[in-house]
Amino acid sequence: MSQIRISVDADNLLGRQFSALEREQLPYAVMQACNATAYEIREVWKRTAPRVFDRPAPLTINAAMYRKATRDRLFAEIFLRDEAFKGTPPAKYLRTEVEGGQRRKKGFEVLLQQKGLMPAGTFAVAGRGAKLDAYGNVPGSTITTILSQLRAQRDAYQWVSKESRKRLTSERSRAEYLGKTRQGTTAVMRRTVRRGGRYFEIKRQRGKLAPGIYERISTGFGGAVRSVFVFTARASYTQRYDIFGLAQRTWDKLMPFYFNRELDKALRSAIAKVSA
Repeated sequence: MSQIRISVDADNLLGRQFSALEREQLPYAVMQACNATAYEIREVWKRTAPRVFDRPAPLTINAAMYRKATRDRLFAEIFLRDEAFKGTPPAKYLRTEVEGGQRRKKGFEVLLQQKGLMPAGTFAVAGRGAKLDAYGNVPGSTITTILSQLRAQRDAYQWVSKESRKRLTSERSRAEYLGKTRQGTTAVMRRTVRRGGRYFEIKRQRGKLAPGIYERISTGFGGAVRSVFVFTARASYTQRYDIFGLAQRTWDKLMPFYFNRELDKALRSAIAKVSA
């Protein structure tokens, strides 16, 4: 389910018969009431998303959209945004969050499997050593670097620009430790440590390392390995929030109010025109 339609059965909504003047104004009142309710549903989602999801991205917060009712089309439609300037649109990545079930494969997972770098039928989830962005996701720049280094991208220059490669190879920091000077005295020593490591994949359990993608890094105390992605057989979601159930509940709560308000406004306007 990707959308819900909001329409009005005016006779059943109010449980009464309408006068001739009221029936003349019904199409306009229905149109306005549908649009006002649809707008409120979108706003309720925007307020609810930050409580339901952990650090949702702006695209997730603004995922709910609506198509307005018109005089010729007396219903509004609520749907999840199905396009995105970059990346996956909410209609795809939110579907399993809204409905539950196993999530779809991500683009880089498909590429890894096509190149034989990731076992078929598995998913890649963030490892304990992964650096996450403000929204709790592995940054796209990290993924593109991994794909480039593992030769899994369709076009190396499509994924990592010349400037990005220069920045990654030159990213350095200072590490301090106690050491001996040439004069034999103890002092605080400094050395330059490259932060950007090399990525490698493991498709089968290797000692304590589970199948996944790891980064080999250098520190002030020697080499180390940290997990960036771990391969798992399942990546499923329980239903976290039903946006379409939210739409139905908001409709039940607000539609009678908006319909009565808009019909009353339309009647007063029509009477004023006749009296003028």
